Amino acid sequence: MYRLLKILKEHGPLSKTSLALYAKLNYQRAVAYLQHLSDAGLVELEKEVALTRKGYETLEKLEEVLKNLGVTHRDNQK
Repeated sequence: MYRLLKILKEHGPLSKTSLALYAKLNYQRAVAYLQHLSDAGLVELEKEVALTRKGYETLEKLEEVLKNLGVTHRDNQK
């Protein structure tokens, strides 16, 4: 789910299909993850999927923690 948030931060609002393709997830799995993120208030599911303010702030905090742990972007792709 981190990857979905990261993609939205980098590319802005996207369709569910485009987001699934960027994340290399099948559509149904991506939609299930997006529903969890929406329930948590991290994304808005309108015509396009977009980060909420809470989603952006949560992602910023997570990136800071990962940086402090020495986890690289490449490590997050696994």
